Amino acid sequence: MAGRTTAAITGMLLCVSVIVAACSPTPTVPLAPDSPVVDAPAPDLLGPIRLEGSRFVDAAGRDVIIHGLNSVEKSPPFLSELTPTELGGAELDRITRDGFNGIRLGVWPAAVMPSPGVVDHEYVDRVRSVVDALGERGLWVLLDFHQDVFWGMPTWATSPGAAALSADPPAGLDIGWAAAYAAPRSNRQWDEWWANARTSPGSDLGVVDAYAVGVAAVAARHADAPNVIGVEVINEPYPGSALLACGLSNCPDLDAAATRANTIVTEAVRAVAPDMPVWWTPQALFPIYSDTTMARPGPTGGPGGLSFHTYCLYTDGGTPEAPPPAASALCGGVFEQAFDRAERLAGRWQGPAMLTEFGASASPLNVTAPVRLADERLLSWFHWESGRYPDVVESQIVRPSAQATAGTPLSQSFDPASGVYRFTYRSDPGITAPTSIVVPGRAYPGGYEVEVVGGTVTSPPDAGRVLVEADGSVERTVEVLLRRR
Repeated sequence: MAGRTTAAITGMLLCVSVIVAACSPTPTVPLAPDSPVVDAPAPDLLGPIRLEGSRFVDAAGRDVIIHGLNSVEKSPPFLSELTPTELGGAELDRITRDGFNGIRLGVWPAAVMPSPGVVDHEYVDRVRSVVDALGERGLWVLLDFHQDVFWGMPTWATSPGAAALSADPPAGLDIGWAAAYAAPRSNRQWDEWWANARTSPGSDLGVVDAYAVGVAAVAARHADAPNVIGVEVINEPYPGSALLACGLSNCPDLDAAATRANTIVTEAVRAVAPDMPVWWTPQALFPIYSDTTMARPGPTGGPGGLSFHTYCLYTDGGTPEAPPPAASALCGGVFEQAFDRAERLAGRWQGPAMLTEFGASASPLNVTAPVRLADERLLSWFHWESGRYPDVVESQIVRPSAQATAGTPLSQSFDPASGVYRFTYRSDPGITAPTSIVVPGRAYPGGYEVEVVGGTVTSPPDAGRVLVEADGSVERTVEVLLRRR
């Protein structure tokens, strides 16, 4: 999975990491298989979403926070289908019952455009059918153009010169499959990507230019989809031969190339879907092991934001137990620094930051700090996947969340061990829809009690969604407290 790219880079670059903080794992209690008390939450999605600075705002004017999951299919049909084992039936029931309100849906670039400039509209239509079905279940969707080690990219994006090179990583680089990023072929592929090299000898069409046509086709097909929160230009783009420069200090030349590449794609999207948010990802060492000077929005204008990932040790591995203190301290610093860098960059871009991938591990180390930091900073997130990890991981991501706030969120926290959830917001009397807090039954097997200061609960007892209306007709601070019964 894509997160392992960053994990591999982690292994290569620990020597240049600066550890600035410690993070102890959060105590957990086993999740109930299902709650006989708490109802399944009803959908509460009022699209389309719009971006206002760092905020997501729904059609009712509420501030939206997304707690979602990735769903990426890397084999035929290269799209998560609506079957019981994918995004339909019992699986989708579990996702919504556990309180998730978003899906980062993998879109396979090679399936979108098998030939330069030629779009497979049948595939794009199938993407739209999945998006519509997810919207009916109350799920926001981020369209993620996904690749790993250039796998997923169209064959025409690899030049004959790059294809002739070895795909084997350097000898002794024993860091799993992502070591292939360091192979001669991979470095050449990514160098040519950043240079927007021609798709064929004598062609005027660059590889990024052609790729942008495919992204724009998907954006145009979803321009009127009320649950789509945007298109993500490309998943975890690798620095190529600039890897060491990016890891040891900064790589402004590559950052400039990344700005140019993302601008090409964004301008293609703007031409057909001017209101579609476009999400940019800097080179894959950011924000964990390097910073970036990448600029935005430049000439593109329009809505958009930063997509970033956080991974540390035990990615794609680990055991369901508390990691040793040294590992917790190391990764605590890595995560703190990553969030700081991401928020600084998003601030320079005057848009939101969104954690679009984390937690692909059986160890709690890769979830405890990211979800705590995201709650503290009121950021939206997408965990790699749910339903396959042990309780010590699931207990962190199956949690109550203020999904839509009739005002401005001020603070949010959840203690998985005790089940205590706290949320504070500043009400906006001009918003008529209630504040909507999802309460997953697996986290509250015996039900819950709710207390509100400055507002009134309008939902039934043990509802899967707590609805709160602020008291009075003036702005006020509203405090919500949930406890396990």
